[in-house]
Amino acid sequence: MSPKKPKTTTKQQIAQKRKELDMSFADFSSVKRTNNLNWLRRQIAYEEPQILCPVSKKYLDDTSMSNIAIAYDYIMDNASQPITLDSIRDLHQMLCKNTNIDGYRFRTTGCKLQMTINGEQYHAPDCHFIEYELCQIVYRLNNSKRDVFTRAYDIHYELIMLQPFDDFNKRTARLVMNWVLLQNGYRPIAFNKRSDKEAYIRAISERANGDKRAYTEYMSKCQLRTQKDILKHLRDSKIL
Repeated sequence: MSPKKPKTTTKQQIAQKRKELDMSFADFSSVKRTNNLNWLRRQIAYEEPQILCPVSKKYLDDTSMSNIAIAYDYIMDNASQPITLDSIRDLHQMLCKNTNIDGYRFRTTGCKLQMTINGEQYHAPDCHFIEYELCQIVYRLNNSKRDVFTRAYDIHYELIMLQPFDDFNKRTARLVMNWVLLQNGYRPIAFNKRSDKEAYIRAISERANGDKRAYTEYMSKCQLRTQKDILKHLRDSKIL
């Protein structure tokens, strides 16, 4: 009997799909490359917010989704730019253009802001510590020896739990996470499936309750899924 092959981990599968995508993109004409990027752009800027935002949520309109697209273009065009406190604020400001949210100002309310995640109550840090806490988050991102997936998933979670701005914190966190992935040669994650409506919030809640593994597994699954979807789009479009 031949020895049983070791099971391939999700991270290994992500790395393999990255190789497939790198090889595919290397053969693209500029037109085909642009068409693919436009498909992913639509998933993140238009499909994703309609899945993740509650039906009653304000700012789920053409303006806000256009702002997400602009911010997405920015991180794509500046994939190699270092992520700093100011660049996170700049990204948030793009998301707030033509809304009544002050895009550059940190949250000034809530000594212990109470927020609800998956029906459970959590407290964000005192607003007076936001700048300090955000500096610590950015420092850990840029100085950690942890793998890229851990760093990307961690900053996504930490920004959501910090709630540094009055609104659009999750949108900002997802874009910053994708920025980290782009810096390291990976494609952005799109939370564009109906199952993500509950699963995304549940994963954040699980991590807040100490189950980091469940959170990481969900994020990894979505990252692998997005890479597979990109390849499928290329095949369906007869690009591959």
